[in-house]
Parts: sequence; structure tokens; C-alpha cells
Amino acid sequence: MEICATRALERAELIRLYDAVGWSAYTREPELFGPMVDGAWLVLAAREGDRLVGLVRVVGDGATVACIQDLLVLPEHQGCGIGRALLDRALEACAGIRQIYITTDDAAANQRVIDLYRSLGFRPTSEMGLTTLTLQR
Repeated sequence: MEICATRALERAELIRLYDAVGWSAYTREPELFGPMVDGAWLVLAAREGDRLVGLVRVVGDGATVACIQDLLVLPEHQGCGIGRALLDRALEACAGIRQIYITTDDAAANQRVIDLYRSLGFRPTSEMGLTTLTLQR
């Protein structure tokens, strides 16, 4: 498996990846994949040969704040360390950034992902005396 920074991603392979993990809110508007990738501060792709098996997308200003917006790994490759490797590389790239955010589903079925994020030092904002608010449209 190879991980590299890239924006050269085909829409069809992105749709396959996002559909495979059930993120259909993204694939309902496939025309947004171009701006999503082009507008990201960092995109890292994990490939096995020519096949896209994982992706992490970071948005932010590259100096003071970053948001790990998407972390996806094909279901048949989950549990093999690809997500961790993508996160490690993303965090290396964000080394000089003061605040790094990540949002995930708060569900018992998602505990493995939450545990991964916690193992890397992420904490709920409530543990730091903060509150995160969102405006979803």
C-alpha cells in the first residue's frame, strides 16, 4: 500500500469509496467532489496498485486551524492500519497547526473509530471546557 498527497483523483473512484462506507450524502451530488478535493488544504490517498482504498481530507488555513473532514477506508480494508496510517501522515503534515479538529458519529457502533482518535490525542471538546456548535444545512 502506498500513501501520497494528491488531488489527481477520479470522480468515479471517489464515488466508489464514499458509497462503500455509506456516505451517500456526498455521492448524491457528485459534482461537488471537484471543489471538495481542490479546496482542501491536504488530501492523502491510500492505494493498492491503482485502486483507491482510503482517503483523508483536511480543510483549514494550514497555519492555525485544521479540520480532518473525511477519513475513509474501504470496508474490506478496515482494521488493517490504513486509517491509522492516513491519520498519522495527516497529523505529521499538521505538526505546526495549533488546533486540529475531527468530528465523528457518537454511536456505540463507532466506538472503534472514537478509540482510534483518542489514541492519537483527540479529546471531546467538553473535556477541554469548550463547546462545538454546528449549523447544518
